[in-house]
Amino acid sequence: MSAVDASVLIPATAAATPAPVADEGPTRWERARKVVLPALLLVAGLALWQYVTATGKIDALILASPAAIVSAFSTSGGEILANMLVTLGEALAGFAIGNTLGLLIAIAFVHSDLTRRTIYPLAIAAEAVPIVAIIPVLILWLGNGMAPKIFIAVFLTFFPMLVNAYRGLRSADTDVKELLYTLSASPRQVLFMVRLPASVPFLFNALKLTACTCVVSSIVAEWLASSEGLGFLITLYGARYQIPEVWATALTCTAMSLCVFGAVVVAERLAMPWRRTAST
Repeated sequence: MSAVDASVLIPATAAATPAPVADEGPTRWERARKVVLPALLLVAGLALWQYVTATGKIDALILASPAAIVSAFSTSGGEILANMLVTLGEALAGFAIGNTLGLLIAIAFVHSDLTRRTIYPLAIAAEAVPIVAIIPVLILWLGNGMAPKIFIAVFLTFFPMLVNAYRGLRSADTDVKELLYTLSASPRQVLFMVRLPASVPFLFNALKLTACTCVVSSIVAEWLASSEGLGFLITLYGARYQIPEVWATALTCTAMSLCVFGAVVVAERLAMPWRRTAST
């Protein structure tokens, strides 16, 4: 084959190669389906729930009907809302303090092996303590107000953040750390320029784990000993056999947990927009 023939064939071959098709992402119908199908499933579940309770297949003392729960919201909604704010305040305080302490101690672990070897075994042993069993002791120490509930929320949110933050801080790229070392970067500069950015996905994993934990721990603490809060209301309504009010309060607890979790997810999407692009 002559050189002229080759020069003609090469562009022809290149022109025959199809151009890559850009990914247009999900269609409008696919996006709508993600909303419509769960909504239809929810409506079907509520209809079945109403049917089995209205026909007496399940005793009303065990499961209240959706209509009765809506009626309970209309009559006791103000009381539930007031106590929800108490529980939410305890949960958010424990969430903030526990996660902050976990991150700070993880940073100390990264910079000091002696600190890690001393505190980490104690943290693991403390995590194994049945917190429900020591609530009476906490009440004797801290009183019957919000302090013991916040302490329990701090206690249960601290360890997930400690473990995930420590793993995230250690996951920083070794080559980048060596480069900064050759540039005589201080440990503080390495922390803020390399370690913390690398740990962001791990931090949000911990925040999502503790978002619901802080709410549940506050409710359990109120359920065992309290004079206000959603846990206290569940105990009070249960003692009075106000089953619709019990379920209304329980659904409020669920909605509150989902709202805290959703806030963390939104913050994660804003902090890491590349993950949102990759998932679409």
